[in-house]
Amino acid sequence: MFKKMRDEMDIAYYCLMIGIAMLVGGLLQVVLSIPAVLILGDLVLDSSISMLLSLYSTILNSLVIFYIALKKDGFTLESLGLTKKNVLKRYLLGLLIGFVTLSLSLLITYVLGGAKYVGFVLDRPILLLLFFIGFLFQGFEEELMCRGFMMRGLSRKRALFFSIWFNSFYFALLHIGNPGITLLPMINLFLAGLAFSWMAVYFDDLWVASGAHSMWNFAQGNIYGILVSGMSMGPTVLQFELSGNSIISGGFFGLEGGIGVFIVELATVAIFYYLYKKRMNKNSVSV
Repeated sequence: MFKKMRDEMDIAYYCLMIGIAMLVGGLLQVVLSIPAVLILGDLVLDSSISMLLSLYSTILNSLVIFYIALKKDGFTLESLGLTKKNVLKRYLLGLLIGFVTLSLSLLITYVLGGAKYVGFVLDRPILLLLFFIGFLFQGFEEELMCRGFMMRGLSRKRALFFSIWFNSFYFALLHIGNPGITLLPMINLFLAGLAFSWMAVYFDDLWVASGAHSMWNFAQGNIYGILVSGMSMGPTVLQFELSGNSIISGGFFGLEGGIGVFIVELATVAIFYYLYKKRMNKNSVSV
């Protein structure tokens, strides 16, 4: 059944499978939240703790995707983009890319008057570490779903460009229910999907994109103290406030809804597309 549906209606199939994975993961999260409530009590009501639980619950979504991809869809870990070569080096590179691109986005927003520095407010360092680890899982989950399972699955019978554009569009749609979402945040999310896609294509794995995605979110919410896709992340090292014109500051969606992110994401897409095309042209000449 899985193979027939995939072969005949691949777009619907991958959208449906990811939807099922998120639904099953969500149900498992509800079940597992019961012992969490019993153990933590009123602490679960704390926004930071509830957000942590949400981040770590993405492990469940990843496990469901792994089951579908490996047991039902014929993927291997390698074909999903989880290569064994230079894993740590690639992942650390991704973390660096995520931090630099997010910092540049904030810098542009700051220069344009959409952000102001409040101060150094480091508190609850243990909780901060837990958020960092949680974002590693969360960033990996979204990359596994969109740039691994969907993009690589669609590429079996469709052009690479279509697979990249469609998974990026789907990635943006996954955030449509987030607080403060408007047109510019949706465009920026689509560009972010394109950027992560071209990273995954250029490096031929998910490690760089996963690292970049995770660090982008962590730096935004827990280093600079800014809303992540419209949501507050709790403890932070520094505190920046966004204000003024929503096109610059991002409005209620946060930094990702502003022009700074638009500029940086567009540049990131252009850079990795250029690197990919340059390598392809070099390979074609050498052949």
